[in-house]
Amino acid sequence: MIPWTKNLRFAKSILAGLAGAGCLALLATAAAAQTALMPASLPLYFEANRGQSDSTAQFIARGGNSQFLISPDAAQIVLFKAAGPRIFSARTLRMQFVGAKDGAQISGEEALPGKINYLIGSEPAGWQTGVATFAKVRIGGIYPGVNLTYYGNHRQLEYDFTVAPGADPGVIAIRFDGADKMSVNPAGELVLNLGDREIRQPKPVIYQTAGGSRKEISGGYKILDAHTVAFAVNDYDHKLPLVIDPVLSYSTYFGGNADDIAWKVAVDANGFVYVAGETLSANLGTAGAFQTNFAGGSYTGDAFAAKFSFNGTNMALVYCTYLGGSQEDYAFGLALDNAGDVFLAGSTDSPNFPTNNALYPKIRGHAYNSSQTGTFYTPNAFVAELNTNGSRLIYSTYLGGSGNSALGTGDTGTGVAVDSAGNAYVTGFTSSTNFPTTNSVVYQAGTNHVLLNFLAGSYDAFLTKIGPGGTNLLYSTYFGGDTNLNIGGNNAGIAMANGIAVDPAGDAYIAGFTDGLLFPTTTNAVQRFWGLPGNSGGFTNVVGGNNAFVAKFGPAGTNLIYSTFLGGTNNDQAFGIAVDAAGNAYVTGGATSPNFPNTATNVPGLFNNLTNNQGGFRITTNAFLAKLDPMGTNLIYSAVFGGFVEDVGYGVAVDPAGEAFVAGTTSSTNFPTLNTSGLLAATNSGNDDVFVTAFNTNGSALLYSIYLGGANNDFGYGLALDLAGDAYVVGQTLSANFPTNNALHAALNGPSDAFLAKILLLEASPAVTITLNPPNVTLTKPAYLPEYQLESNTNLLFNTWTLVPVPAPSVISNGLQVITLPATNADLFFRLQRF
Repeated sequence: MIPWTKNLRFAKSILAGLAGAGCLALLATAAAAQTALMPASLPLYFEANRGQSDSTAQFIARGGNSQFLISPDAAQIVLFKAAGPRIFSARTLRMQFVGAKDGAQISGEEALPGKINYLIGSEPAGWQTGVATFAKVRIGGIYPGVNLTYYGNHRQLEYDFTVAPGADPGVIAIRFDGADKMSVNPAGELVLNLGDREIRQPKPVIYQTAGGSRKEISGGYKILDAHTVAFAVNDYDHKLPLVIDPVLSYSTYFGGNADDIAWKVAVDANGFVYVAGETLSANLGTAGAFQTNFAGGSYTGDAFAAKFSFNGTNMALVYCTYLGGSQEDYAFGLALDNAGDVFLAGSTDSPNFPTNNALYPKIRGHAYNSSQTGTFYTPNAFVAELNTNGSRLIYSTYLGGSGNSALGTGDTGTGVAVDSAGNAYVTGFTSSTNFPTTNSVVYQAGTNHVLLNFLAGSYDAFLTKIGPGGTNLLYSTYFGGDTNLNIGGNNAGIAMANGIAVDPAGDAYIAGFTDGLLFPTTTNAVQRFWGLPGNSGGFTNVVGGNNAFVAKFGPAGTNLIYSTFLGGTNNDQAFGIAVDAAGNAYVTGGATSPNFPNTATNVPGLFNNLTNNQGGFRITTNAFLAKLDPMGTNLIYSAVFGGFVEDVGYGVAVDPAGEAFVAGTTSSTNFPTLNTSGLLAATNSGNDDVFVTAFNTNGSALLYSIYLGGANNDFGYGLALDLAGDAYVVGQTLSANFPTNNALHAALNGPSDAFLAKILLLEASPAVTITLNPPNVTLTKPAYLPEYQLESNTNLLFNTWTLVPVPAPSVISNGLQVITLPATNADLFFRLQRF
């Protein structure tokens, strides 16, 4: 059986309208002569049944020789025929919607001004007066994601099915009882024989609508058995922007009695979700975790890592562990290896930060005394690996130098990525002149050398590669440039890396921002010069301005494949980067430059508000998404989007099809939105809200764009995708009414909490495949979609689907769950049903 999904909402446009399937006869035959079945007598209105007809029907339509009775799961057509003066015979045809949802809602729509009175009999108590009439009758959710509407069209009675995105039109099945014979003729019409009459239902018209244009979809009737028919619908476009329907699968607070922030999120192939951040709460640790107790800190507290599961209706916390010492610690970076081990990167100034198998087991930050009792240190970055159940620290090491003692600054790890061999790639920024490096090769203008052994600005980005198990520093380099011609002279420039990604070849990509005029760029770069988009040459200095940058390094770290600025004459910064299988880089951040590269100016529903920004003054900040080709020579597309205030993209991810998703924070009330409803809002709910915006494969259209937030401030920081293209978003909320659904914690616990939300992208139904493997049957379904449960049925004529218990153990491989069941001689049908 074709699997199907339950969609709780409906598309903005009809995905598949099965129009023209008239319930009453459009053509009839008596003997050999064809005559119209009195189309003028067919009603154009429906009356509510208040007792004037069969009590099983909620609405009635009448004609001179027909009566049409509607209930939520069936319709009954009674055709009358004169057999003599005042003698009539009747023939009844019943349409039963096989497997219709129990409790489907039936309602009259488009109320008409006319009322009907039934004054029958001598007792007024039995009269029916003021019976309402309607132009349409709608049955909502007759099948999951499917609505049914009856209406009159050119004095003919018709019905339409509207099928929401992600729902399966193949689930619709109609059983006709009372017909002597049923067939589909060469014209595609459904032919029902009732004695000497032949009722024909025209071939269904199936179409999609997008952008105001209508596209016909091929298909028709499909006979299931002698009395049951379904609809066959051929391929249609699941990527059309107007048929995407995002759904908030779950959303939960996560925090304790103090402030908590989630910075990053990751999801494995089996649907487990991992979150990393910082917490001041003393009640988050779980039994069995590596560090169950809060170790200290007054500003950021401890880093934390948490793992969640979701079974379709309930969330569970698998583990939550602190990772920190007595001072300030926080985790900015998060990555997973193939075994589900968690890699963290961040910053710590704790001299007792937990270490194990460390390259640098002791803090290297500059020690100083403050007015308070004790010794304090400029911070170091850290890198750590936890096992899959969070109970063991495989390795943990400080990573940094002595910092800048005059400014009290040190080293911060902002991102980590892991390749298939278990190598960890770490990026961030440093003010230490003795940050660990592995080579004395120094960058020189006009060359392609990468590794720097000295600090070129007041802050430089860094890139470090650590071998499996944390025991080997494979390479480590500064990456940055000065603001003047004397490289390393006054150390005035800054270069900060905020995001990292790794491709299957081991190439590392970093993104961030810099004000360094002599920041190293390559000759093949999209933008070689700071402050000016393109390669026009020269410098344009705006006080306080930055350009975003994107750089790609070869596997050994000594080959700079490309390095490019990305920006304009104002302040532009990159915060997130992702890479697809082809090596294209996707970068997001915030832009204030009116001349920031923007190729996606004609995307429907997308707009930017930077054109009025002048000089170095920041009037408006908009988010951006830019896609660069594998060699960094072409900007495939760049989209600037947002409202009139401040919008910044922090997290970006790309699915296997090349659709890119951005999460961030907006304080604009006119942020561009598309395909919103329910908890995924079209309007700003507070001062700052989270936003999530999804782009199609070439950046020419939006899949959806939504606000997510409550009445207070809410910030979106991290984004990840699963194999189905569903988005996982994390951040921080101060709102007591932040939208929750299927929540682990439904209430705000402290002044601020972290949050975790999942947004389903209902582009297609997930599939279950069935393989006969005597004496067993093997079923394979996605393991990463807990919103769908496996059900079985022995007879499609009855809505008696039951949950299939998954026997233990079941095999999970490459995101698929393989289930083995004993075969039987009975018919058995399977489906995936969404909760």
